Amino acid sequence: MPLLQLGSLAISVRASRRARQMRLVASIKGVEAVVPEGVSEERLQEFVQSKRGWIVRMAQHYQQVKERSGHEEGTLYFLGSKYRYHIVKDRLPSATISDSLKMITFHITDKRSYRKEIERWYKEQTARIISERLPQISSRTGLSYNKVSIKRQSSRWASCSKKRNLNFNLLLAAAPLQVIDYVIVHELAHTVELNHSKRFWQVVQSADPAYREHRAWLEDHSPAIGIESL
Repeated sequence: MPLLQLGSLAISVRASRRARQMRLVASIKGVEAVVPEGVSEERLQEFVQSKRGWIVRMAQHYQQVKERSGHEEGTLYFLGSKYRYHIVKDRLPSATISDSLKMITFHITDKRSYRKEIERWYKEQTARIISERLPQISSRTGLSYNKVSIKRQSSRWASCSKKRNLNFNLLLAAAPLQVIDYVIVHELAHTVELNHSKRFWQVVQSADPAYREHRAWLEDHSPAIGIESL
C-alpha cells in the first residue's frame, strides 16, 4: 500500500515495526500515514476517512507554505538562494556549487546515505559561517558568550543556555547572511535576557533594526528547509 487516494490527495503509506497505532504526519512533502505492519487496507481507509478534515487543512497549509517560500522538490537553500542538487557516486565526498547553473553537486561514496552527506555539508558550512560572524557581532554588541555548538535541532534555529552556551541549527547556512546575523543577535541577546521580554526585543532591535523582516523570512522558509524535505 505505497499510496492511498483521498479525493485528489495522494497519501503515502509507510509500515513500521515500531508503530503501535496508526498516525498521520504532515510536511511540505505531503501527508504520510505511518502504520503497524500487517494493518489491513480496510482499517487504513477507515482511519484516513476519519481524519479527512485534518488532512485537507494540512494539505492547504503546506500548499500556502510552498507558494510563500517558492519550494520545489529536488531543491535546497544555501545562503538564501535556491539550488537544485545532484547526487554523484564518487570515491571521496565533496560538494561543488555552480551559481550560474544554480546547482549543487554532491559527490558521495554511497548514494543511499545522501541525506546524511548533505546534512554533514550543511553542518560544515554553518560552522564556518558562525565561526566568522559570531565573534564580530559579539564584539560589536558587547554581548559575550561561552561555548558554541552546531547540531541538529528539530524545532529551533538556535538556543542559549543559562551558562551563555550557544547552540545553532546545522541548517542555518540555508538562510541569507543577514538572517543568520539576526539569529546570532537573537541568541546573544538571550545572554542578558533569557526570556522574550520587551527589554529583550529592545536589545535585538538595537543590533538589528530590520529584525522583523529577518524573522519573517525564517517563518516563511522554515518548513521548506528541513532535510526531510529533500
